[in-house]
Amino acid sequence: MSSGIEHTARPVNSVDAEPTKKFFMEMLTRDIELSDAILDLIDNCIDGVHRVTQDKIFGNKSQYKGFFCEINISKNEFRIKDNCGGIPLPVAKEYAFKLGRDNQSAVDKNIATVGMYGIGMKRAIFKIGNQADIISRHADDIFKVSIPSTWISQKGWYFEYTMLKEDVIKKMLKEEGTQIEISQLHDNIAVQFDDESGFVKNLSVIIRQHYGYIIQQGFRILLNGEDILPLELNLLTEEEDNNYGIKPYIYTNKINGVDVDIVVGFYRPLPGQEEIDNELEGEYAPSESNNAGITVICNDRIVLYCDKTYTTGWGDTPIPKYHTQFIAIAGVVHFRSTTPVDLPVTTTKRGLNTSSPVYLKVKERIKDGLKLYTSFTNNWKTPSADRDEVFKSTVKFNALAQGFTKSSMVTLSPQKNAIDNALVQIPNLPKPVRVKKSDISISFKKERTQVEELRAYFFGSVKKSAGELGSWCFDEMYSQVE
Repeated sequence: MSSGIEHTARPVNSVDAEPTKKFFMEMLTRDIELSDAILDLIDNCIDGVHRVTQDKIFGNKSQYKGFFCEINISKNEFRIKDNCGGIPLPVAKEYAFKLGRDNQSAVDKNIATVGMYGIGMKRAIFKIGNQADIISRHADDIFKVSIPSTWISQKGWYFEYTMLKEDVIKKMLKEEGTQIEISQLHDNIAVQFDDESGFVKNLSVIIRQHYGYIIQQGFRILLNGEDILPLELNLLTEEEDNNYGIKPYIYTNKINGVDVDIVVGFYRPLPGQEEIDNELEGEYAPSESNNAGITVICNDRIVLYCDKTYTTGWGDTPIPKYHTQFIAIAGVVHFRSTTPVDLPVTTTKRGLNTSSPVYLKVKERIKDGLKLYTSFTNNWKTPSADRDEVFKSTVKFNALAQGFTKSSMVTLSPQKNAIDNALVQIPNLPKPVRVKKSDISISFKKERTQVEELRAYFFGSVKKSAGELGSWCFDEMYSQVE
């Protein structure tokens, strides 16, 4: 099999500058985390779905239904299998196994991928082990590419393939897809794969955080036989078709050729003071703070999960730094493009390129949304019956779902004073009745066990916050003065 590399006659008066495979592969795999290498292989499965479903509208909810990838890892072997279309033999010979590419290959043109350099699969294989077999089934192209343990010391940059008969692999690949088996694991990799409670458990969390959105849309990922659960982000909104009440801020536009959707709002009612105090003191597990913040998605892959930092606008004037009082605020930003270099994603595909011109513009719009809800939270900081009332008529709104622009609960209109075609929903959030100047706040701390005892004595199983209990006690005592 030809390596596909064109060689020219070497001039007599020249020095050898050809890279050694050992150096090349060690440098390529040194700085990538093991979990990221595995995610690269999952990315290849997702790219396969997009190639198979090119005739469907990108973002269609049913695009991923019926597709899966299965990952099995042990101290002896790593295996990943999918039903995502397989690799056409011409593509395997010319593109898929090259260590890098000159530009986006013809097979990936108009594909919503996040890969830019063509090294993910090969880098992952060499990160994990010394030997691999890649079996592919695409239409009548059924073949195996073998990477022997001796390849790194051999001359030539090619891998050999063998054509297979359908009955040979029908038990492995019942549908069109790909299976990668990596054996002769590196010693440090085998140790990590043998740690079910450590590496494997953590990998499960990482996969969910990066692909939970795709899983929600129907794609299935199994890790050692266990399904990875989908992510959910349900914001609160009023059902009425108007701009008043608790509704999400929504912005949708095309910027520099990239489709952008932003949704920011409340995913739960505001926390009471007791909940905030508990979390600050660390005496209880965090209430729901892990769900707060901004999630960024590029071509359906989550590259930033529930961020609460300057990266997504927190602490960037005029937005305050994230604080536990803001645990009800969440949002999601979608970037979509069939030209991956235009996306604000780093070369690792797991981080956000904050210097991207597209992202710099989008960040300002994220801050517009955060400003609405941090201001609302500050205005309604004090728990009250009125504050509880404004959330009572809300329903859950799927912020991760596609097609929200057509929802009856969304009122989009052209952005005022804008020079582009952006559409926005800027809700008119309820404002509290002004506190009388004669009113005064009372705040004090008491032993928790005493508070619990007092609450149980007077209210039994009825839920009352510490603030409500304190207010009730004050009213009871004041009634005796009257």
